[in-house]
Amino acid sequence: MAVEVDPEACERTPEAVRTALQRRPDWLRAFEQDWLSAAADFDQAALAGVVDKWFPFACACATPGYLDDVEHTVKRLAEGDTEGMVFRDEDGGAYDAENNPVDVLGRG
Repeated sequence: MAVEVDPEACERTPEAVRTALQRRPDWLRAFEQDWLSAAADFDQAALAGVVDKWFPFACACATPGYLDDVEHTVKRLAEGDTEGMVFRDEDGGAYDAENNPVDVLGRG
């Protein structure tokens, strides 16, 4: 994936998070449920926690092209198209879809 999430793509405010999450209605509904639960208790710390929890999701939505790339990759995987994809193990090793090591640095 070429596009990375821009951590400055969204302001860390309830309004900005809500606006950004409109790109993903399922995320927006979950944010609003969390927000209403915290608001029902008049718990300012809990409200700030909701914003903190959903802020990375909002940045993902607000970063131009990021979710498009993710959705395209998911579609390719669902169709069995892994051509050119590189997968990484927990140590950072690169492999193709058949679990063959891949030289991503172009050496040897």
